[in-house]
Amino acid sequence: MWISRYVCLFIVYCCMGWIYETIYCTVKGGKWENRGFLYGPACPIYGVGAVAISLVVRAVEASGASIVPWQIFVVSVVGSAVLEYVTSWALEKTFHALWWDYSNLPLNLHGRISLFTSLGFGFGGLLVVYAIAPFSEKMVDRVAPIWMEFWALVGVAVFIMDTTLTVTALLHFDRMVIRVEESFNKNMENIVDNAVQRTVSIKQDIQSKQAYMSERLESMGVYVNPAMRRVRILRYKDEARKFAGNHMLEIMKKRR
Repeated sequence: MWISRYVCLFIVYCCMGWIYETIYCTVKGGKWENRGFLYGPACPIYGVGAVAISLVVRAVEASGASIVPWQIFVVSVVGSAVLEYVTSWALEKTFHALWWDYSNLPLNLHGRISLFTSLGFGFGGLLVVYAIAPFSEKMVDRVAPIWMEFWALVGVAVFIMDTTLTVTALLHFDRMVIRVEESFNKNMENIVDNAVQRTVSIKQDIQSKQAYMSERLESMGVYVNPAMRRVRILRYKDEARKFAGNHMLEIMKKRR
C-alpha cells in the first residue's frame, strides 16, 4: 500500500517538475520548449528529489526528533547538488549528451551543478515539504486503496515504456553518429590518398562529403528528433564524431 502511495506521489511530482521546467524555459527562451529526458510530460529527477526529501522528513519525525526549516534547506541544497551531478554524469557517459548546462553560471562544477541553482532547489525543498507535499499527499490519500494500486501500476508501465522508447532512440542516434563518423573518415582518407593526383578538386570533394554527412544526419531527425531536441550539449571525444553530433543537434534546434 505505501509503495503504491509513493509511486503515485512520484508520478505527481514528475509531472509538476515538467510543468515548472517547461514554463520556465518557455518564458525564458521566448518559445515553446518541451523539457525533460522522456517523451512524456514528466521529469523524473524532480520526482526523485521530492519523494526523497519527503521520506527524510517523515523518517526524522517518526524517530521522535524534530527538523527545522534551515535543516530542510541544507538537506535540499546538498541532496539536489548530488542528484543533479550524478544524473548529469550518468547521462553523459551513457548518451554523450547533457540535458542541462550551467557553464555560463558562476561557481559551477563542470557545468553539471552550480551554487545558485542548488540554492534555488533548497528553497524548492522548503516549498515541497511545507506546501506541495501536504497538498499532494492529501489528494492521493483520498483515492481508494485498490484504485491507488491500479494507477500506480499504470504509471509504472507507462514510465517503463517511455523510458525504453527514449533510450532506444538515443542509443540509435549514437550508433548512427559513429557510422557517419566512420564513413566520413574513410572518405577523407581516400581524398588524402589521391591528393597528388586530384589537387585541384580536393576542396570540392571535401565540401561534397560534408554535404553528404549533413544530409545523412538530417535524415536521422525523423526518428530521434523528439528525444534529441531536449539535449543541451553533445560531447564526444573524437573530433569527427563531435562535429557530427553537434551538427545533428543544430538541425534539431532549427526544427523547433
